[in-house]
Amino acid sequence: MDQQPREREDEEDWGKLFVTRACCGAATCRNFAPELLGEVAPAHWDAMDGDVKKHRLNVLPGTYEEGAFTGVLRQPRSKEDLEAARTAVAACPFHALRLTAPKDRKRMGGMGSPWRAWPRRIDGDVWALGHPSQNNIGATAYFIEHPSGGVLVDLPKPSEEIFRFLAEHGGVRWIFLTHRDHTEHHAEFAARFPGSRRILGAADVNLTGNEYRAATGDVEIKLGDSPDPLTLEGAPIPLQALPDAEFAVIPQPGHTPGSLCLLHRGRFLFTGDHLAYSRRLGHMLAHRLQCWEDWGRQTRSVRRLVALAESGHLRFSWVLPGHGEWQRLQGDGSALATAAQLRRTLFWMERQASGHVDLRRYIFFTQLRMKPRSKLARAVRALGGEGPGSDNWLLSRATRPYLPDHDPSKERTALLRASLMTATALGASIGIAWLATRALSSAFSAASSAALKPST
Repeated sequence: MDQQPREREDEEDWGKLFVTRACCGAATCRNFAPELLGEVAPAHWDAMDGDVKKHRLNVLPGTYEEGAFTGVLRQPRSKEDLEAARTAVAACPFHALRLTAPKDRKRMGGMGSPWRAWPRRIDGDVWALGHPSQNNIGATAYFIEHPSGGVLVDLPKPSEEIFRFLAEHGGVRWIFLTHRDHTEHHAEFAARFPGSRRILGAADVNLTGNEYRAATGDVEIKLGDSPDPLTLEGAPIPLQALPDAEFAVIPQPGHTPGSLCLLHRGRFLFTGDHLAYSRRLGHMLAHRLQCWEDWGRQTRSVRRLVALAESGHLRFSWVLPGHGEWQRLQGDGSALATAAQLRRTLFWMERQASGHVDLRRYIFFTQLRMKPRSKLARAVRALGGEGPGSDNWLLSRATRPYLPDHDPSKERTALLRASLMTATALGASIGIAWLATRALSSAFSAASSAALKPST
């Protein structure tokens, strides 16, 4: 009698996914396995719009550690699911997604690289390239095929496989960099496709590189942050020509000062890290927790998109982000439908906390989550009282509620302990300095007395 359930379990076993708290919200994995993975609601989900309960995804309990931004909607049930799971695991820049192989190892046979089915056509002449680069925090890169040379939107991990695909599909004429966080490898792609021209917002140019950003002072086209739509070369596009423009650059500062969006044929909006889709909310949103410059400015940028759509000049049916979920939007893709979608986004953004997130603090926060057993990570969690949410105090008060394991009591405890430790250390330093001063004074007095004592 016990044999049948075990046999049935083995038949249904196509591997098990699990998400650790090293997951920091890049959301790249969800695009590669959308039926298997979904968003975990942040602690402040009740501050969302009124439809949140209607759209809220049900991630499976026990499939993610508290603090992870992604959970499992269902486990793999077929070879196709297993292939999608393997691709999602390979896409995660934080190595937070784990896959336990099926007990029947034959099911893994012949699968090869997790990227063997990529690049993959999204719609029309637009491709998702896959092969995300960890140096670009796993950002999704896209390619717009064109007879005279295509447009590469942000950058995948360089490889002969990717270079060959791009060459076989018309080559690369333009390298469109949505913002400064997605610029790694730009020199390699430019060298591989001589004559291609790189485009970046002028305010996002890095004259010197570091371990997180490439130097981009040599990009050929640096665009300002004028709110007016531009051609790829930077010439103004009249508003009446925007709906039918082959390519239109729309500056959208806020996430970074030089963030750019690219509109293609009034159907596809490539947004970088400016906007993405939330299946949990049922509309587009911006990443408040990863707003590096100014949330108010980013909100004003979206307000300009709303105005363009309401005036009949802007329409699109696909939102294609670097980080976050891509989606074909509901509706007929008209300016009217686009305006309705953007108004929901703007309404949500206007209800969120103002300010920005310090990038260095967020990097430090993510690094500790990726190395939870390090001495520094353990010390940080000890201040917060251990358990979920014990390291959230590293981020600013306004952004902590966007974390899935937000716990105000632990954050208050951590800050109090940190303050006491700082005060204790300061007091100890003052005490040591006072004792040292007394010792020096005594030594000086003794030396002076000895010098003044008459010799016999």
